[in-house]
Amino acid sequence: MKKITAWIFLGFLFLGTSSLFAEETVKKQNALEQIGSIEKRGFVNFATALGEFAYAVQGEKKDHPKVWPATYIPRVFMNLAIRAFSGVNDFIVLPWYAAAAKDDTPLTRRFELPDYVWQKE
Repeated sequence: MKKITAWIFLGFLFLGTSSLFAEETVKKQNALEQIGSIEKRGFVNFATALGEFAYAVQGEKKDHPKVWPATYIPRVFMNLAIRAFSGVNDFIVLPWYAAAAKDDTPLTRRFELPDYVWQKE
């Protein structure tokens, strides 16, 4: 019984090794697809920035359950501004920078916000 268990364990252990020798593990986007996805993310973020009014309530109630009415107004305007400016940045500036520097991180991640307004923080 121990030999069978050992063989089964070794089988599972070496099951994923073939993917390590793959030539390309992740499909890379070409430059135009990457620019298109960045611009789409920017347009969606700018268009849905007003959704921060609804989604900031959930975060503030969770983070500050007793004083959330006082912290809601500054938080919602800060998140709204960050999301709107991130959308403009993604739509205009970031595609050209991402092509040169290979960094397509949106401003929302730098301020610890999710990429889109409907995603959980």
